[in-house]
Amino acid sequence: MSFRALAALATTCAMTLAQTPIVTTVLNNGTTTSRYDMVILGDGYQAAEQTRFNQDVNTFLAGLFAKSPYSTFSIYFNVHTVFRASVDSGADHPDVVPPIVKNTAYSASYNTGGTARCLYIQNTSLALSDAALAPANESRILVMVNDSRYGGCASTFAVSYNGASMVEVQSHELGHSVAGLADEYDYPNGLYTGTEPNQVNATVSSVGQKWSHWWGTEGISAFQGAMYHTTGIWRPRADCLMRSLGQPNCAVCREQIVRTVNGIATTILNPLPASQSLTVARPSLQVFSFTNLVPAANNPLITWLVDGVVQPNQNTSGMFLSTAGMTLGAHTVSVEVLDRTPLVRNDPANVLRETHTWNVSVTDPNAASLRITANSVTPQLLLVGAECDVAVTVANDGPAIANNVLIEQFLSVDTTLTTSDFYLGSGTIPQIAVGSQQSLTRRVKLPWSAVPRVYQLFTQVNRLGTISEPSMLDNVQYRSVLVQTGGCAPKLEYRDDLHYPKDTAGVSLQSGGIVKPTVIAPCAAPGTLYLLAWTCSGTQPGLVLSPTLTLPLNFDACTTTGLELLNGNVFQLAFGALATNGLGNATIAFPGGLSLLPTPTHLAALLLDSSLQFVGVTNAIAFNLQ
Repeated sequence: MSFRALAALATTCAMTLAQTPIVTTVLNNGTTTSRYDMVILGDGYQAAEQTRFNQDVNTFLAGLFAKSPYSTFSIYFNVHTVFRASVDSGADHPDVVPPIVKNTAYSASYNTGGTARCLYIQNTSLALSDAALAPANESRILVMVNDSRYGGCASTFAVSYNGASMVEVQSHELGHSVAGLADEYDYPNGLYTGTEPNQVNATVSSVGQKWSHWWGTEGISAFQGAMYHTTGIWRPRADCLMRSLGQPNCAVCREQIVRTVNGIATTILNPLPASQSLTVARPSLQVFSFTNLVPAANNPLITWLVDGVVQPNQNTSGMFLSTAGMTLGAHTVSVEVLDRTPLVRNDPANVLRETHTWNVSVTDPNAASLRITANSVTPQLLLVGAECDVAVTVANDGPAIANNVLIEQFLSVDTTLTTSDFYLGSGTIPQIAVGSQQSLTRRVKLPWSAVPRVYQLFTQVNRLGTISEPSMLDNVQYRSVLVQTGGCAPKLEYRDDLHYPKDTAGVSLQSGGIVKPTVIAPCAAPGTLYLLAWTCSGTQPGLVLSPTLTLPLNFDACTTTGLELLNGNVFQLAFGALATNGLGNATIAFPGGLSLLPTPTHLAALLLDSSLQFVGVTNAIAFNLQ
């Protein structure tokens, strides 16, 4: 190979090397996922002028972050540069004689769109490709053009010359490309006849209703002339950076910039625990914390919530969660940070409030996990007052052994279980080992006060929660049973919530108590009366009322006392008329502190017609003074 060929090859390699973009992060305040990233490209800078490009970038950034609102939120930004050397310095000047034509990377040119000062680039595809080489750009791309002629424009890119007014021009153009702000110039057109602009700093309202929350602040009102029209459209302030260089951003423009930046930047940083899902054993303390990016001067409000409930006196960047009193299973811990900057008065998208949530599963090594695996009723066709066998199988998925597992049955008219449904008693499985299951079969008696219909016979495990479980969703099952009439014979039973068996009850002599004996006479004639009687001397041989009726209790002093206290404070509604459903609901409210010996007593009821003739008697039920 000749010397000339080697020289040509070296020149080619040097040109290729010069055209390779150089990517530099000039401002690094955090990860690209948490910051507002900008990319600055250079056009019309030769390879030897890279130092000038770097100086121009530094000059611009120093000027930008001295302006409000950028000065307040400078730590929210990352800035990257991509330098691609151009063959020539400067930009095209097609509107001068003779035209100036430069060979630059992105073909920057004045007089874009016929406006002399509109400096913009033509090779936008290459500029986009180069910007994509930066760690992030998110379409916030600026272009510095190495030309001393005043100019700038904004569309996809914010483009500015690098002369004396570079900082002002580029800050103005950044208002367009970042915050979508409108130009507030009022030339060269006359009357504006268009629709309401989307931009926040221009309106067809002559009073500036769009920014009414700023009226009277820093000269904010409504000034005619904006968006290249002299009339028919209004701007917020007499002058602003979006109208004239050297002016500050007005309150309306600042607010929009702040909202835009806050909509991208993340203010809750380094959350600990780092994982959003964690498991915490009970009882223990778990620390939650984060780094707050909101400037202290903005008076940020920090709120911690557990399961959506605000935690009092928790307003710092850390919180201790005590799981001692928490239920097992899924919970949420959230922290909210509200930036209360005075630069924003209207935040419809709520971008100044940021939330981070942890999903916390509270476990307990001493907890069991019970579930019903089988549940049956035999027979399924029953009579009122009849007995049936209820079999249930319960499994324990651990991690702990379950001791004294309470199993209860209820009879409900629907598939919603409440304690006011018929209670059918309980049984206990002594122990269920981890990974095993145990069965229990109980014989239960249906209440006489049930009416013929389809019922749901519920089985519930661990209703009182005495066994710690992460979830009790598998602890209830029900089966349909058809209950038919049980005949016409009058019956007496207790109709108290969670009371079983229905024919035995007791009250404390020391503290007293209340029971609710209920007369059931499904075939009684309308107007039939009932009378509740009490005995302390047993049920045999009973009291003969007529050749065919014997009341199953013995007449004694307790009987007399009951009659004397009939329908008073103790034997309430002990005498009355049956309701249309054949029920007579009495209440016995025994006072406490009685000087009596514990003794078994009984109650029975008799039925009378309208002429006070005995027409029926019920069974006796136990009523123990204890």
